[in-house]
Amino acid sequence: MANNSTQLSAATALTQLLMEHPDLPEAGWSIGSVMAELRGFVHTDSLAGLLAYQEVLGGDVHVANCYEHLGRTMRRHVLNAVWRDVPVEVVVALPVHAEAVAA
Repeated sequence: MANNSTQLSAATALTQLLMEHPDLPEAGWSIGSVMAELRGFVHTDSLAGLLAYQEVLGGDVHVANCYEHLGRTMRRHVLNAVWRDVPVEVVVALPVHAEAVAA
């Protein structure tokens, strides 16, 4: 069973992040039910949104897995950081552009 104080600390950290940095790009957020952790998904078509979070949170961005979505190959880019002692993962998924193949 989830510990309400664990979720409360993550919710408080998210509230503080959004109140202190209202200019950050909009994201969908979830809060871990076992550990105090935040997961955000930035809905954008460039890395700029993810980099805006990195500027505030610090941390490292890395390229993650690729997957198919609606006939397009997408690649996840992930920021892992810590905000107010709460681990944060922010993700943006971008299309992988097909390289032209020489005939």
